[in-house]
Amino acid sequence: MIKDLPLSTREALRQTSIQYLCTRSYYNGWALTSPTAYPLPRGPRFHNECLDKNGCRGYGDEVLKIERDILLAGSATDAVVQESEHKTQCFERWHLTTDNSLVGASHEALTEIIGTNRTETGEWDSAPLELVSPPLPLDEEASFEIIATVLAAVRGSNLDHHQAFADQWCGLHVHIGLPPSSTDETFPLPLLQHLAYITLVYEPAISSLFPPQRRPDRDNTGMDLGSNRDLFLPEPDYSNVDWDAVEMVYDSGYASDDEAEEEGMYVELPKKGRGRGTTTTPASPSTAAAAAAETEDHEYEIRIQQKAQTTLFAPAQTLHGLCHAMSSGGQRGRLVNWTYLARNPDKGPRTLEFRQHEGCLDAGE
Repeated sequence: MIKDLPLSTREALRQTSIQYLCTRSYYNGWALTSPTAYPLPRGPRFHNECLDKNGCRGYGDEVLKIERDILLAGSATDAVVQESEHKTQCFERWHLTTDNSLVGASHEALTEIIGTNRTETGEWDSAPLELVSPPLPLDEEASFEIIATVLAAVRGSNLDHHQAFADQWCGLHVHIGLPPSSTDETFPLPLLQHLAYITLVYEPAISSLFPPQRRPDRDNTGMDLGSNRDLFLPEPDYSNVDWDAVEMVYDSGYASDDEAEEEGMYVELPKKGRGRGTTTTPASPSTAAAAAAETEDHEYEIRIQQKAQTTLFAPAQTLHGLCHAMSSGGQRGRLVNWTYLARNPDKGPRTLEFRQHEGCLDAGE
C-alpha cells in the first residue's frame, strides 16, 4: 500500500468519468500495488493499465467489503457488495456500491472532518460509497427505523475506527414506484401528466428550497442535475441578428470566439431559453427597468407553460412519449429522472427518481 502519492499519480488513478474532471480531477485515496479480481468502478482494463504504468492502482471492492462487515456488526444488515463495473438491477437487499461520479476526501478535507489528531497519525483514509436500500413501504414507521439503524452503523462515532460523512457532491436519490405485479403496472398516465406539468411550472420555486449546489444552474458542472425544462424552453428570437456580420465572422476563420472577439469580429447569437430553471435580474436598479424585466420574466414563464400543456397533454400522448419529453430525450441526469418509469422490466423496476435532495446521514432529516 502506498499512502503518499504525487499529484501526477493521483491524476492517473482518477476513477471519475470525464464529465467530472472540472471538479473531481484526482484520486484522493491510498494506492495498492497488487491486482484485484473486482476493479471498481472503471473495470479491469483501467486498473491493469494503472498497475502497468504507475505500479499501483486505486481501490477496487476492498472498502465496500469493510463497510459490509461494519453494517453486519452494527445493524445486522447483510448487504450485497457490487463486484463488477455494472451495477445490479436486483434491489431485494441493501447494496454497497461505488460510482464514477464520486471521489474520496482530500487530506485537507478529511482533516477538517475528523480532526487533526486523527489524520496526522497517517492511519485514516477515505473512499466513496453509495448505499442503496431495498424498496421500503413509504407509510410504515418501521421503514424509517430500518433506515436510522443502517445509517447509524455507517456513520460511526469518534470512538470507532470508521466514520462516514456526506460531502458537497453527495445526493439523496428517492425512487417512487408501485409494488411489483405480474402486469408490470405503473402509475396512471393522467396522474403522471399532471405531476410532470407541476414540476415544470414550479421548477424554479422548488429549486430555491435546495442548496445552490443542488440547483440546475449552468455553473454546477458535473452534478447530473439538469433541468427538466430543456425541451420546453422558448426558441431564440433571431429577428434582430445581423446575419451579414455572422457570415463575416464565419468566413474569417478565427480559431475561437475569444480570438474573434479580440479582433472585434464576434457576434453572440441568442440562445434557447434564458437559463436552466432560473430567472434574470434586471441590469438597471430603476423602477422602469425592474418592471420591464418582471414583465419579460412573466411572459417567458407563460410560454413555457403553454408549450408544456401542448406537449404533455397531447391527445395521443403515451407513457414513453411523456418520459422522453421530461428527460430531454432520454437523459436520466435531470432533477427528476423519468427514464426509469418507461424502461423494460428486465432492466430494473419502473420508478420515478427524484434526484435533487442533498445527501445526509441523519434519518430524521
